[in-house]
Amino acid sequence: MEAWRRDPNAPAPGTPLGPLDAIPDGGVREFRFGEGRRVFSLLVVHRGGEARAYVNACPHVWLPLTYRHDRVVSGDGRRLICSNHAAEFAVEDGSPLSGPGAGPATPDCRLTAVPVHIDERGQLRIGNPA
Repeated sequence: MEAWRRDPNAPAPGTPLGPLDAIPDGGVREFRFGEGRRVFSLLVVHRGGEARAYVNACPHVWLPLTYRHDRVVSGDGRRLICSNHAAEFAVEDGSPLSGPGAGPATPDCRLTAVPVHIDERGQLRIGNPA
């Protein structure tokens, strides 16, 4: 089972998120599923007509990347930046670029990816295409 699906509030594969163009190119949008203290938070980044999605949890302290503010995409749109301690992760694959867990001498401390795709009607959906 993929890591993101272990959360009891994780949305089911196929869950629609809306059209990709509702997220500005180079921007990010948070989607929340569940209620109360156990909300599953998902960040979707739109870059160049493609989408990447990650669990909104810094792998260092498990607080949301958006904990202090929602400006978590770098100016060039290539990095997600933790608002808690400024660790940086590659938008392409969630790999660490700076902060704890970055570099060859430390364990890989990447963001947890969530697969997304655009369906035949142009809607962004969670999971891989069927």
